[in-house]
Amino acid sequence: MSKVLKRFEDFIENVNLINDEILDKSIGAWSVRDVISHLTNWDRYSLDVMVPLMEDGARLPEWVDHDKHNQIAVKKAAEYVNADSLKQDFRDTRLELVKALMNLNPELRFTIGKGKRTYSIDSYTKIFVHHDEHHMKQIQEIM
Repeated sequence: MSKVLKRFEDFIENVNLINDEILDKSIGAWSVRDVISHLTNWDRYSLDVMVPLMEDGARLPEWVDHDKHNQIAVKKAAEYVNADSLKQDFRDTRLELVKALMNLNPELRFTIGKGKRTYSIDSYTKIFVHHDEHHMKQIQEIM
């Protein structure tokens, strides 16, 4: 497992450590619950849409509309019956995504949409590692 994938997987522990009492606290426009659902939704998008198309030389589709995608995540956040189910869904989805990424050839290269930037498994994953860190910093400020 690459260092980047390890960091991505290790983020599960950060979510596990979030105190259930702060899940409904606001961090800007969203609650902590919304943020966890948001991260899960992006993992699910990668699993369902992007990873199956990752082949050497492939051109993956443009990124989904971020605003609409995030609205779906916020709606889904309200559907979780408790904190455990929210965290379990995040954990399960993240582990499934890590496993799928580990099963790919780390040497493959692909582009996304009309962009010219070439991605590897690690550079793609690093986008989401930084995304995780951005949101964790917001959460830590209210802990």
